[in-house]
Amino acid sequence: MGSNAPSSSDRTRTNWTPTMERFFIDLMLDQMHRGNRLGHTFNKQAWTDMLSIFNAKFGCKYDRDTLKSHSTNLWKQYNDMKNLLEQNGFSWDDTRKLVVAPPHVWNAYIKGQPDAQVYRNRTLTNFSDLCLIYAYTQADGRYSRSSHDIDFDDDALGVNFGVFLLLVRLCISIGIVTLSPFWGSL
Repeated sequence: MGSNAPSSSDRTRTNWTPTMERFFIDLMLDQMHRGNRLGHTFNKQAWTDMLSIFNAKFGCKYDRDTLKSHSTNLWKQYNDMKNLLEQNGFSWDDTRKLVVAPPHVWNAYIKGQPDAQVYRNRTLTNFSDLCLIYAYTQADGRYSRSSHDIDFDDDALGVNFGVFLLLVRLCISIGIVTLSPFWGSL
């Protein structure tokens, strides 16, 4: 319309720097903290806020589809890593920020899943934060609560944030998440 911003179809590809990606992940975490995500998607206001803050920070004119597309890309990376970690013989090396396994385990897995080859030596420095954003975003009843389970008197932060904290603590307790400086201590 009246915007000079190139639309998603006009751009071939957005070049995401590590700084841009880290900032975007922090924006998503902040929107989660504010309760602006239901299930697996952020609400319209969250996307509007993230877009304006992101564009102001980096002096660009991206559209909502650009951020949504990158969120989808991050979800795919998270999901691919999570699927690898669910296989026997694979584990997470938090120091090197990558999935590790003995060579024979990798070779056997890649034989059946050739697309997994890209993750053999690929670091995912933001994996712990992606766990916070994308873990348990499907409605499987795992953390469902009825109105009888909620203490409305002292739930000052809201149900969404309470469930979020429960997930964070779970991820920390099983060792797949460490908190970035953005969050401090919970």
